[in-house]
Amino acid sequence: MKISAFGEVMMRLTPPEYLMLEQTKELRMDFTGSGVNILSNLAHFGCKTSLITNLPDNRLGEAAKASMRQLGISDRWIGQCGNHIGSYFAEMGFGPRATQVTYQNRHSSSFGVSDDFAYPFEEFLEDTDLVHICGISLSLTDQTRAAAFSLAEKAHAQGKKICFDFNFRPSLNQNNENAFMREQYERMLPYCDIVFGSQRDLTDLLGMTVDLDLLSPEQFPELVRRFMKRYAVEQFAGTFRTRKDEKSYLSGFLFSEGEYQQAEAREIINLDRIGAGDGYAAGVLLGYAEKWPLAKTVEFATANGVLAHTIQGDVPLTTRKQVEHMMEYPAVDLIR
Repeated sequence: MKISAFGEVMMRLTPPEYLMLEQTKELRMDFTGSGVNILSNLAHFGCKTSLITNLPDNRLGEAAKASMRQLGISDRWIGQCGNHIGSYFAEMGFGPRATQVTYQNRHSSSFGVSDDFAYPFEEFLEDTDLVHICGISLSLTDQTRAAAFSLAEKAHAQGKKICFDFNFRPSLNQNNENAFMREQYERMLPYCDIVFGSQRDLTDLLGMTVDLDLLSPEQFPELVRRFMKRYAVEQFAGTFRTRKDEKSYLSGFLFSEGEYQQAEAREIINLDRIGAGDGYAAGVLLGYAEKWPLAKTVEFATANGVLAHTIQGDVPLTTRKQVEHMMEYPAVDLIR
């Protein structure tokens, strides 16, 4: 299965050694984004991947395209126009100090100013079986919304599978009313086959309500099934994060039309959690592409998400062998 994505390539700037911006004159530069993270991880799993987006028509855009190729992502559908790339500073947290992300220049980036006429979607869709659309495209600009809807409509008409990640960011929607954003998501969801999200996405964003007459363990599954039925979604996936005895744990869940699986919780050792959710999503998409049983998919995806927390940077560069080793031999910490 050929897997592709539509989304923004961003430049991440990270101070070294857990320093804050006031403490450094050095920054590490990486190119990232939700689609980039997922596709690069799938490429490391052996899948054919491609990205459709726009980058600046300058040296920065050329460097970003080179990074995509290095990550194993085809750059055939990456265009170049405009002068700017969306970027963010990532000040890595330590102990009780949380990681701080500061975005800049996203609305005027080459991706942010590109509408549906800026992309050869028809030709692109001939080259893919499943396309991932990041929900952030619904938050940025009128142009990115128009492009996302156009791609979804064309892909659905051609019978292509569509994966959609809620990825709702309040910090990107300070000028958008909640009712307006609900309309955008309600317009997108009927086209989608696989959706990544959380209970908060369904209740706070879509306005769905939990059935309080049910027992607590039954409330979330019942809510998800109503959501899936409303929008004819084939699979719904996400993660639960919990804390116990000062330790953090991750457990993935995965719903299909007639089945629900939740993985055993795994302890998180957190080096860099930015992009770790994309590691989980890549695991789910691998299982979907290869028609794995739901239980195998959710266990693999959870293990991959946990490993993603241990890798510096957004991009989870794990391999199948590394994930399977962690699942089979969790106590082995040295491989020779």
